[in-house]
Amino acid sequence: MAVRARCGLAGLCLLLLPIWGCARAPASAGSGVRLVVTLRFNGPINDNYQYFVLLRNAADASGQNGPVPVIAPPYFNGFATGQNTATAGFTDMVEYSRVQRQFTTSGYCLYHLPGGISGDPNANVFEPRGEPDRAQGPAGSAVLQFELDLSRLQPGATEPDPNNGERPRYLQVNVLATTTTPNDPVNLDTAKVIDALGDQRPGSGTFNMHVTIDTATNRVYNSSQSPGDAFYEPDLDTYPTASDPAIDLLSWSIQVTGA
Repeated sequence: MAVRARCGLAGLCLLLLPIWGCARAPASAGSGVRLVVTLRFNGPINDNYQYFVLLRNAADASGQNGPVPVIAPPYFNGFATGQNTATAGFTDMVEYSRVQRQFTTSGYCLYHLPGGISGDPNANVFEPRGEPDRAQGPAGSAVLQFELDLSRLQPGATEPDPNNGERPRYLQVNVLATTTTPNDPVNLDTAKVIDALGDQRPGSGTFNMHVTIDTATNRVYNSSQSPGDAFYEPDLDTYPTASDPAIDLLSWSIQVTGA
């Protein structure tokens, strides 16, 4: 389900401005248009779980494809795939975990899919591109927050560029928290529990939701606590059952700044 995200009320946007505290910024931090991503969970972050912000850089204003969680064999990469296979369901991702494939000091790492929009995320091969431009560790809290310059999402020199040299504008986004990332193509991993954007309870109608954001102007995209809202983010909706609050996503915001 592709959903075009919208900005919340101005007052609400002000409440979601980042407070970085002792944030970490790499020496190569840029100064262009950025995404500031804030995620709040129902319990303290578990460093042994994996938290993904999945991004599709495809110049796709309507969200014809986008990232969705994988929940059963064959698991492919163990965490996410595309809503269809016409193009890559996601081209880049930021992961927070202390058990991920690439060690970083902050626990956050940006990855790029080789081949970009023509690549195959199911192959489970991703190129690490270092830490986000700023990153706030959870430090025992239930919040993850990072800042990413859009220039970091540019395709490689030999990859197709859907934006023809311009900065990425339309991005499909999903958030995924998972207890495990299995790779067994046959057997169900009964320890795997996930949450993602939307209501993950069976029959909700928003299980495979991703949002499309437009980075051309400064704005804040917010989840909602109102049932029936297109961006409703309920609690206690982990799949397949209500589980660890450390993966139960309560709210999210994505701020576009510097446009």
